[in-house]
This record gives sequence, structure tokens and C-alpha cells, in this order.
Amino acid sequence: MSEILDDSFEPKAVHDHFMELTTKYHPSGEENQVREYVIECAEKIEGVEVIHYDPGAKDPGERVIVLRRKGSGDYASDPYVTLQAHMDMVCYPDRTIEFPLHVFGYLDNESAKWIKAGDENSVTDPSLGTTLGADDGIGVATILALLEDENLKDYPIECLFTVQEETDMGGAAGFDKNLLIGRKYINLDAEDANIIIYGSAAGQDVQFEGNVILEAVTTDFVTLELSISGLLGGHSGVDINKGRLNAIKVIAEALIRLNKRLTNLDGTAGKCITSYDLRLISLNSLKKDEIEKKNPVVNKIPTWIVARIAIPRSEKDNFKNDFKAYIAALKRQFPEEKNFECSVEEVSSEDVISFQKSLDKASTDALLCLLRQIPHGIIRMIPKITDVVETSSNLAAVNLFGLKEDKITIKSLNRSSDENSLGELVQIQEIIGKIFNYQVNAEKASPIWQPKDESDLVDKAEDVYKDKELYGDETKATVIHAGLECCYIVEKYGDSMDCISIGPTIVNPHTGGERLKADTVKTFYKAVSTLIQELFKKSA
Repeated sequence: MSEILDDSFEPKAVHDHFMELTTKYHPSGEENQVREYVIECAEKIEGVEVIHYDPGAKDPGERVIVLRRKGSGDYASDPYVTLQAHMDMVCYPDRTIEFPLHVFGYLDNESAKWIKAGDENSVTDPSLGTTLGADDGIGVATILALLEDENLKDYPIECLFTVQEETDMGGAAGFDKNLLIGRKYINLDAEDANIIIYGSAAGQDVQFEGNVILEAVTTDFVTLELSISGLLGGHSGVDINKGRLNAIKVIAEALIRLNKRLTNLDGTAGKCITSYDLRLISLNSLKKDEIEKKNPVVNKIPTWIVARIAIPRSEKDNFKNDFKAYIAALKRQFPEEKNFECSVEEVSSEDVISFQKSLDKASTDALLCLLRQIPHGIIRMIPKITDVVETSSNLAAVNLFGLKEDKITIKSLNRSSDENSLGELVQIQEIIGKIFNYQVNAEKASPIWQPKDESDLVDKAEDVYKDKELYGDETKATVIHAGLECCYIVEKYGDSMDCISIGPTIVNPHTGGERLKADTVKTFYKAVSTLIQELFKKSA
């Protein structure tokens, strides 16, 4: 067990604002507690004007906040620099997590301090943790601290606080473009202290829907509940290249392997894995609140899933053993999945009442084969930047009947920095859907944030990060395989807007393993404040 420490980090103003944010409930679409806090702080800071705040607004574009402080002295007539962060967070394991979050610090094996939330044992077992909300609470806290910083009070600063970044980027997409007048735009939502981002991928939700044929579960069959849990998961953009297991793929492959109609193996019981006459009853990777709100979170790699199947009563014990043996073999192939767990239990007769019907053989087999064939992971790397993913897909969610009555719903999230590759991926998904008689609907993609040929902001940021004492030798400017709100900013303002994204180091966002590297907050704050000063430096 790592040494547990206090939650402190520098600068104190950033720490204090961030810790206050960890007391406030703010999942996507329900950010009002944070919105109120931002306004409360802004009204206490001399010279800060609230340009836009509608406390009763419902539309995400109207729920953004815009603050502005005029320049003074030598900078009275200078153009504004715009700082931006989003006020929502992913709540893991679900929206029912308790606030205030339990926040603590700990030392890793190299004596680096990290900040985390949840049970203190979640340092080694992320399934016991919650999200921390550093994505993007640190961005919000940093902006508030910068506005309070006496060393920056003369510089003209504009601030945009957005909502719903973690679901549909509704705030960034929908706000009135006339609200912003700055044309140097610094997004504070990056997750690597050694990277300056100047471009990002588009995101596109894709949904598969299919009808199934149901049949009664006869008395010679028994209902088993199978579960997969504890997988690493992670962000479906920045972690998609790490080869982590996807719970949906794991259960589909296991049930294909154990399905007599798809993999007809008649091994000797107890000596090798055999196959069985199984039927699916239910399959679900969604939390209760995602089903109730009909709004699955698709930007995280699935870490758990629960299935119910019907299987001949005489074969239940052998099936249980073979399922566990299959998962044990898989765990040996993926030793990095240290908290990978599985279970298989018979469902009591009292709990079977609402599950009297199963998918028939054909519907069961079609769904399992469809889940195998739906793309997941890296599709293509960027040819000229071979260490950055160009196109990927995250098989994000599956649900029988919960999202749409009498239908199976499957969700994927595609990402690409190339419009043609994104279109080709959707075509592949549509063809796969047709093969199994599933309808495929692709939503409109978010914009691609294409890099500018010449960027004064990137050049200035690179100069700031050349301070090797603070930032080391690893800092580089690059594009990333994730969606950032800058894509909508560039779409609104075109070439007139110069954008970058920077941030401290945050590992495993959107999971119970989310953690913030404490010492990078200080260097990040220094980078932003220095960059602001450099942007307003007068020529000799």
C-alpha cells in the first residue's frame, strides 16, 4: 500500500478552489452548483465583469459563463486573451457518487505525489475509487486563481466556462459567438504536463439497433448471471492505443467460445473447455442512471458488464467451470489487468420471474457475432505522425430493452482527424449492421480541430516550455486523438482564432483510477501565467 498523505498541492489558490469544487455535484448537464460557485468567486474579484450568466437557462449554449476583466496601465487598449475550462465531470462509477468526494494524496514508488478520490485502497484497486473531477476541475480552479493573481491584474483576460463537455460538448457548440472578443484562446483541459496541443480529432456517436425473437425459457433450463468487472478502462481517445480490455468484447468472445452452435467443441468435462446450448436473456453494460436518462456515457472504455443466460440445467456446473477457466486464461494474457474479476452464479427462482423469456438461438448468435465484428480500438495511425492515432472506435455500450423497449441498443464512439477515414469507418459499421439485420445510425460528427499553418500562440507556448528546469526535456507540440472544445471554437471563428490546449498531468480520467500529479499543477500554473505575460510583452 502506498503512503497516504494530505491533499495539499501548490499554488494554494488553485488547491483551495479545486477542493471546493470536489464538494459540489456537477455531472454533465447538472453543473449548477459549480456555475453558482464561479459567479460567487467572480463577484469578489476586483474589476471582473460578468458578461453572460443566466441562472435559469436550460439550453447548454445559454448555460455557459463568460467573464471579462479589462486591461489597465500599459495594457488598457490591448486585445483580450481568452481562458477556457469546462464545469462538468464524468461521475464514476455513476451519478450517485457522494459529494463531497473523499480526496487524498499518496506517494507512488518513485516518491511522486498524486491526488485521488474514493477509497484509499483504490490506489491499487481502481474499482474502489471514484473519479476525481480534475478533468476539468483543475482548469476551472486555475482560471479563478489566475483572476485573483495580483501579478496578472493589469492584463486583459476573458474567461469562458462551458458545460456538457463530457457528453456532447453542448456548451461549446451552442454558445453565441458574439460573446467572445478575444482571439488568443487557451483551453485548460489537456491531461499531459509535457504537451502543447494544437489540433484534435472529431467524435461521432454511432448506434446499432436490432429486433430479436424471444422464446420461453423451459423448466429444463437454468438461469445464470455472468459478470465481468474491474477492468482498467480509460478515456476512449487518449487510452484507446493502450490495448486495454473492453468488457463488452470480453463477454461476447467468452460466450461465442462456449456456444455450441458457434464453436462446436465436445471436450471431456473437467479436462478441456467444451461448448453449450446457451441462450441470452439479458446483456447490459450501463449503470441505472444511464438507462433512466437514456444517455449512455460513450467516451470511456467499458470496464464491466453483466449477462444473464439460459443453459440446460444438467450442464450448469460444467459451464460455470469452463467460463471461469476461459476468463483465467484471458487474465494470464493480460497481466496488466490486475483487478480483472469474473463471477458466474445461478439466479434464484424468485429473481427469475421478470426474465421468463430468452432470445432464441438465432437472435442470440446474431448478437454475439455482431459484437465480435463491431470495430473496437485503433483503425489507423496518422501517416506523418506515426505515434498518434488517426482513426479509432470505442465499442462503448450494449443494452437489451432498457434504452428502447423490445430492441437491442449498441453504442460506439468513432474518432478521427481525417474526415474521409471517419466516413469510411461508418460505412464499415453500416455493412456489418446489415449483415446481422441491425439498423445503424451515425450522428453528426463534431468538427475536426485542424492545426493552423502558422500560430503565434503555439510559438509563444513553445518558448515558455523551453525552461527545462520547470518542464524537462520532453515537452512537445502535437495533435491528439481526443475531442477538445477547441474544435467548436475554431469552427465558429475560423482562422481569426488562435488556439492551444495545455494542462497538468491527469492519468486514467473517466475511471475510478483517475489521479492528478500534484507537482505538475504548480508548473502548469506557472506556464499559463508566464504565457499570458509573454503574449502582452511590448516590443523594445
